[in-house]
Amino acid sequence: MKSPAVYIYEKLAFGENHNPLRIEIKGFTLVELMLVIGILALLIVVSLPLAMNFYKTRQLDVYENGIVQALRRAQLKSMSVEADSSFGVYISNDSKKYVLFKGNSYNTRDNVWDEVFELPDNLSVGGLTEVVFTKLKGIPSNTGNIFLIIDNRSEIININEAGRVNY
Repeated sequence: MKSPAVYIYEKLAFGENHNPLRIEIKGFTLVELMLVIGILALLIVVSLPLAMNFYKTRQLDVYENGIVQALRRAQLKSMSVEADSSFGVYISNDSKKYVLFKGNSYNTRDNVWDEVFELPDNLSVGGLTEVVFTKLKGIPSNTGNIFLIIDNRSEIININEAGRVNY
């Protein structure tokens, strides 16, 4: 027979139904596992469209910044009279590329100086296709907008009479 102190200690320490000879197996039930998997699947289904939307927006921003950088570099090269020539940017929606070139037009350019940048297939480009900047002053040959579109997202790059590139 156990003493009353040991009996009370075991009740407090191990609980009412403690049996020292019984082995308890701990783990997760099938219902608990299915509940966790269901919650994870729901989170993935909800977050996937948001992630794709974010990716497309960032992709559009990257190509917009690339075209703006090429325009500004062409203007800077023209203003610094690099290679005693004008520089420009040609954007082709058909061949999915844009080219920073040396010369007074894309057709009469010096191919050795070409810097070609690829565009993705899902990007549509509209508006101005060629802009050449004059030597020293950097005034653009064409003014207007360049439109970039991916799915339902669009961005506009504007080139004004003074040669300022806004986006």
